[in-house]
Amino acid sequence: MWQKILLLIFVFSFLFRTDFSFDQDLGRHLKIGEIILQVGSIPKTNLFSYTNPDFKYVNTHWLFGVMAYFFSQAFGLQALLILKMLVILLSVFLVLKTVPKEKAFFLLPLGFIFFHVLRERLELRPEIFSFLFTALTLYILDRFSKSRTKLIFLLPLIQLLWINTHIYFFVGLLLQGIYILYFGIQYLRFHPKGVNIKLLVFIFLLSGGVSFINPNGLTGLLYPLNVTSNYGYSIVENQTMFLLESINFADRNFLFVKLSIGLASFILLLGLLKKKFDVKNILLASLGVSLALLNVRSFPYLVFLTLPAIIQMIGPIKISKYLFLGFVVLLLGESYLYLSGNYYRYTDSPYRPGLKLIESAKEAVDFALDNNLPQPFYNNFDIGSYLIYRGFPVYKVFVDGRPEAYPKKFFQEVYIPSQSDFSKFKALEQNLTLETVIFSHTDQTPWGRSFLQSLSKDPTWKLAYIDDYMVVYVKETVLEDQRLYEITPEKITTEAYSFDNHLSYIRMGMFLLNIGQTENGRKFIEKALAVFPGSPTANLLMAQINPFVQKYQQNSKNLIFW
Repeated sequence: MWQKILLLIFVFSFLFRTDFSFDQDLGRHLKIGEIILQVGSIPKTNLFSYTNPDFKYVNTHWLFGVMAYFFSQAFGLQALLILKMLVILLSVFLVLKTVPKEKAFFLLPLGFIFFHVLRERLELRPEIFSFLFTALTLYILDRFSKSRTKLIFLLPLIQLLWINTHIYFFVGLLLQGIYILYFGIQYLRFHPKGVNIKLLVFIFLLSGGVSFINPNGLTGLLYPLNVTSNYGYSIVENQTMFLLESINFADRNFLFVKLSIGLASFILLLGLLKKKFDVKNILLASLGVSLALLNVRSFPYLVFLTLPAIIQMIGPIKISKYLFLGFVVLLLGESYLYLSGNYYRYTDSPYRPGLKLIESAKEAVDFALDNNLPQPFYNNFDIGSYLIYRGFPVYKVFVDGRPEAYPKKFFQEVYIPSQSDFSKFKALEQNLTLETVIFSHTDQTPWGRSFLQSLSKDPTWKLAYIDDYMVVYVKETVLEDQRLYEITPEKITTEAYSFDNHLSYIRMGMFLLNIGQTENGRKFIEKALAVFPGSPTANLLMAQINPFVQKYQQNSKNLIFW
């Protein structure tokens, strides 16, 4: 039991941190939930966009939006983080409950490795309920395999909620299918008494039947098979870790995904060599591994499916108590790093200990709304959802973070070209009468960086607002009519902008370096090092600016590689 408690403490330690879900999709989810509760229907077209307002799309997570909006109105926005923490911890607890007591000895060393994978997906997203529903379904099926629990009748209800909450509802049907196959093989081989395959098949058919009860019927049920068919924009979470590594995308969690998959593969192979054909656990473990290899967003299924399966496949193995104690020390030590904030500090992570929703774009959007900047806005992909949250229905967006809600050709022929080729933006500016650009300068896409370089050099566009995350540009006429002040590069200095953390100085410095303001950019990076000399990112940037200064190169090496 204490192994499970230690693992729950470990998960809590990295769950207890600030949340940047508003930089992702949370704002749009809240707005959709608000609209559904107000009008009593689920939007089926892209009503938030002025570029593609009539484009139809499948909303697989409308129920999450309703729940999130209702909960935020009842208990406050920050309380959503408590809900998130409880959902994830309950999911982990249910998975741990499926591990038999006689196998608990392996839980701590394997769980410590596998649970690192969860760090990849801790934002407040609809998928947290897929974690919960996966764990619930697995727990109920595990109970049913040992005793005829009446909890089995909850599976159709879980499936009904699941298909309206998150696109990974198919995992529930796959789990039921695996257990039907397992019971069928058991019955044919051993004819055990008390195995009610007919009931499980009935529950499966009922679960499949209720899956049609979604806003899009059969289309919604089959949507996971063709969700990316209309994608004209690649997002990180939908890529494989190997593809991301091939383009030099760094992620500490990849190490633990590889370790977890390696351990799972070894245990599966060992079981097959010993002729232990445990069909149920082989399929469960393989499903978790397959999903994790499919894309980044599926990493957590190594925890919820693969981990409990491989633990049950392990035979009698003696583990040194000293090795076991070593894992205890590592777990507690790493938990301290998270809870003290030192892990985030020394890895240049924006997170901090504590439950707080961060609205990175708040001040920039406040500026735009308070000054009634003219529509339509031209915005980038990253900031669209937050603009929807703050501005709709008065303001609509050029784009937001839903590739499925826009035509494929919009991204390929309009959005990306308008940033990679400034002449196409100028044509778009004329066609749409664009007078306001609101953009997150932390955008790391090649086209986003190129766009900001070109925009900063265009004399007809003036920088009216900048912080460590956002820029707002307006046309020269708007600057004069609204009596706004132009922020020239000379005004962006470390004396004029003060922050309480080194990362904000780094972000400001990187923006200035990107638009060619090397001297001011260097000063911001130096200020970041004055705040925190151990910053690997700031030292690396200074090493690039001053390649002959040896200390920067030495200090750019990150001591925390995990």
